[in-house]
Amino acid sequence: MVVGLVIAGYFGFGFVFHLLLWFVALLQNCFCPYRWPDLSLQNKRKSDGGEEAKVGAGHECYEYDTPGWPPYAVFKLVLSLCTGLLLFRLISFVVVFAVVALNVKIGCYFAPFSCGHRFCNANFALLSRLLCNLSSCYTIQVFHRERLKWMGQAGNHPVVVPNHINMLEAFSLEYITWGMSGCVAKSQFSIPGVKSACQFSNGVAVDTKDKDVKQKVNAGIMKFVVNEPDERGQYPYSRAFVIYPEGITNSQNGLFRFNTGAFAPGVPVQPIVQRFPYKFMNPAWVSDSRVGPGNDLPWMMLRYMSQFNITLQVKICEIWEPNEAEKVDPVLYASNVQNYMALELGIAVTNTSNKILRQKGGPFDLKASQVHPEVDSPERPQ
Repeated sequence: MVVGLVIAGYFGFGFVFHLLLWFVALLQNCFCPYRWPDLSLQNKRKSDGGEEAKVGAGHECYEYDTPGWPPYAVFKLVLSLCTGLLLFRLISFVVVFAVVALNVKIGCYFAPFSCGHRFCNANFALLSRLLCNLSSCYTIQVFHRERLKWMGQAGNHPVVVPNHINMLEAFSLEYITWGMSGCVAKSQFSIPGVKSACQFSNGVAVDTKDKDVKQKVNAGIMKFVVNEPDERGQYPYSRAFVIYPEGITNSQNGLFRFNTGAFAPGVPVQPIVQRFPYKFMNPAWVSDSRVGPGNDLPWMMLRYMSQFNITLQVKICEIWEPNEAEKVDPVLYASNVQNYMALELGIAVTNTSNKILRQKGGPFDLKASQVHPEVDSPERPQ
């Protein structure tokens, strides 16, 4: 009985502490919000003589700048553990994540646009926001939300192309768009909930072993772009279709080279730039490399859940209408958009591909005796 009361009090105090930090974060956001002014660019296309972003050496996109456990990080970890905050957040996160997986599984049994499907979709969006909250991401600042007014409406839609930092901004984008769709690799269907989420959101399954995969992906993208009504007059492809052009999370110091998948159809895209302002802990999800230590699972979650607040800023950019040159050249199209997004973020562009993560002898192959000379991975400057 006594032990039960002690445990209940421990978790209860963690819950109260969590609410207190949330309240303080909301007050700070109201009275001392982070600013993010828009760029004043007369020409946003670098190929047409527009301003060019800083070109990095190649390692900026995966060079992590706040590794390890400095004294202040240890202090917050001990404090969150002693107050019950850490365990409350961890256990709640696992429970909510399981509920999300169950929710999309149930949602697959309902017909699109039915009351049950709409209810599960709303749950998915709200629970995604709760996952951010339980990871200390209390405040999310969204700039120019009105630029997403096309969602759920009739007519042609753009492809949404955000930069990628970690899973929190992905959860946030699910909430902001009130249910997004996208491409999902079939190889990920073994992960619990992924196949159901793809089916629920009407996503495009990508089979890399299929020789016609590019054509099938383009056809899937075009269904969301054209957004035609079905026989009942409803729009099953009116969700925001999101493709992360980097295909990997970056360090907030540089952008990986953009893949051309979102740009190959030659249709309008809508860039969304996201960042986490920070002083002591960069929330980026970056693996260890030869450049230096990273911020990876499982320690990353401990660092998240021992923070007092993590602020996320999301800026919805104007829809990018491709010109004739970009329509026929997806590499040029991707490069122009990458350059523009880097300017908005104030970081460097790199020519580093996401394939570097699995490159044998590359910067992430820590067991290799030496780095292959063809891999663009300069060492950290001394």
